[in-house]
Amino acid sequence: MPDYACFNLCLRSEIPLPELTGIAAPGSRDIVTVSRGAVEDIGAGTLWHEGRVTILNLPGIGRFRIEAGASIVVDVAAGCSDRNLRLFLLGSALGVLVHQRGLFPLHANAVIIDGRAVAFTGPSGAGKSTLAAWFSDRGYPVLCDDVCVIGVEGGAPVAYRGLPRLKLWADAAEKRGQTLEALERVHDDLDKYQMPLPVEVDETPVPLAAVIRLKRAGEGDGTLTRLRGRSALQLLMSETYRRAVVGAVGLQAEHFRNCTAVASGAAILEWARPWGHDVFDAEVEAMVDRLVRSGMGKELA
Repeated sequence: MPDYACFNLCLRSEIPLPELTGIAAPGSRDIVTVSRGAVEDIGAGTLWHEGRVTILNLPGIGRFRIEAGASIVVDVAAGCSDRNLRLFLLGSALGVLVHQRGLFPLHANAVIIDGRAVAFTGPSGAGKSTLAAWFSDRGYPVLCDDVCVIGVEGGAPVAYRGLPRLKLWADAAEKRGQTLEALERVHDDLDKYQMPLPVEVDETPVPLAAVIRLKRAGEGDGTLTRLRGRSALQLLMSETYRRAVVGAVGLQAEHFRNCTAVASGAAILEWARPWGHDVFDAEVEAMVDRLVRSGMGKELA
């Protein structure tokens, strides 16, 4: 089975995963096997968990048996396209596995600024992927889109490299000069497209400097505000990817420790900015300048 790199893991998959970077050998990465097979029917529920096994049931897609953070068995639903299957395999199913491994998946993308990772989170439509595309166009490496997996190494939070692509709605892709016919849809029924990113050879985890939640501001200049204590923890908990898994799998204590480590080791910020393509460039440039001048968020009030 081919090997693929993702989130500091080696996915050894009998299902082709063209969104990921193929690797010749796992190196120091732990191996996660992905295979096809029969998975128990759990009825109408979405999640079932017992012991080290979690079953994820997605009607129209299939059932996923995720065990001990080390394997995923996929029972594909009749009529499910390969594209739709990969979307949920590399999204929800891999998200469950990451939770099982005691890592912290944040519903965010992340870019590298001055050698450190800055993650951007926020509600759907907040412009996370558009923002990541802006950074990529200007030479900033993009670590991940949609899901940012964070670990704690040496007591400090680090971010791992994810899928080397961005998911952009049609209008955002066209504004970047992309030809939609040359891009692959994310899902059969969505007007959203995958834009490949430059493949980075270096898979070394990147120190996490900041987590920034995007929010809409009124008229006037945008503001960058640091959150502390309970407010910082609440932001991280609310922006956890597939956070329903935390309770279902009994990982509340582990999740709280991860959130605390991130809040202690990185700046947790809210960026309120005016919406609109006419002010986008200026607002992002001002935000980056402030981050860099402040030592990546450490001195923000």
